[in-house]
Amino acid sequence: MKWTPELLATVKDLCHQGYTNAQIADKLTQSGNYVTKSGVKHIATKHAFDRGGRVSGDNGLIKPKNVTSQDGKEDFQSKADYDENGNINNLDFSLKFADFQHRSKKSPKDILKFGGYKPSEWTLSNVTNNDWSVTNSDGLTMWNHQIKFSAKPKTSTDLSIDELISLFNEKVEPVKVIKSNVHGKNNLVIACSDFHFGITKFKDVENRLVELIDLIHRGWKQIVITQLGDLLHSDALNTSKTTKGTELDPIDFVQAVRDAERFIFPIIEESYKYSDSMQMFNINGNHDETTSFMFQEMLRAKYPEMDIKVNNSYREAFVVGKSVGLLVLHGHAAKTKAPMLFATEYPDIWSKSTYRMVLYGHFHKEVVNDDFGVVEHQVGTFKKTDPYESKNGYTMATKKMECFEFDDQTLKDIHYI
Repeated sequence: MKWTPELLATVKDLCHQGYTNAQIADKLTQSGNYVTKSGVKHIATKHAFDRGGRVSGDNGLIKPKNVTSQDGKEDFQSKADYDENGNINNLDFSLKFADFQHRSKKSPKDILKFGGYKPSEWTLSNVTNNDWSVTNSDGLTMWNHQIKFSAKPKTSTDLSIDELISLFNEKVEPVKVIKSNVHGKNNLVIACSDFHFGITKFKDVENRLVELIDLIHRGWKQIVITQLGDLLHSDALNTSKTTKGTELDPIDFVQAVRDAERFIFPIIEESYKYSDSMQMFNINGNHDETTSFMFQEMLRAKYPEMDIKVNNSYREAFVVGKSVGLLVLHGHAAKTKAPMLFATEYPDIWSKSTYRMVLYGHFHKEVVNDDFGVVEHQVGTFKKTDPYESKNGYTMATKKMECFEFDDQTLKDIHYI
């Protein structure tokens, strides 16, 4: 049949009064227009006619199930849609579907909620929309709309930044560290680069930690801890891969974090105790851009009194003593531009420095280049050899880390750990 504007207005009015589809069909048939119950349901759904604050089902009248969530957006299913066993009740969802269908912008959260999935527990993979028409026994054309989507349970790799911060900060109790009475005349920069915990185990570097702590205990005016990237081998929790997604040899990520904690915590605490001032900088690496940032967030929560920089940066510059300027970066990006980037991005530090140094890692071996008014020092690492390095013969570099001793104006010594 042809739905004239007058018939549509009648159906809309009857819907608003709360009549069921069957009742509306009877009234229209009595008026000389043969209409089926399914025809009324189709046209009411298509135009999303207002049911007067009530959802009209063919078996009677029920209260609407749409509710408003805390963020002010309409939820497609409320708790009332489920019985005490968690099963979806046998409801007429026609109005809910019509409202969902006519939304111009549907977020993944909307689609998951419409399908009865909790967005906090599921993640959306893909969505397909289909429309087609069929002709029923009464000769009426019925339009159908189908939404198909795939959902998978959330894993740790699907966690948001806020969820990751919560994970790292869970049960972190702030620690108050008491200063020692030991002082020094010089300054120390500790270059922590490419430790790759996960491949490197704490037992592999326990003796190195003892040696480093002995150096710290000499006492210093200023200690700067530079975490130059790749503290952790992987940027994912349940798989082993770099920030860009390159697959790596599998590691135990939980153990990697525990080993990193056992190594880094004492360095921070003893540096704070045995110096007049202490700072820590974190630089993005190519292996652990996200996980290392989370690790630094945990350190900031654990040591609230300390100057620990968490700024998601690819390079930083700072002053040691009175006039020693350093630029630090990981080494995987902008390495060849480092001296000019130092002068351009940090002109104040550059102009006031009597000694300028660029520190970076990434290549797992020591290289020094003194040219153009800047000493470029590529630091090594004591990282354990992984299968990839062994296969390609990257095993000949001396495995060590460097700590740089400065007075107020220049470099005085390099300590190899």
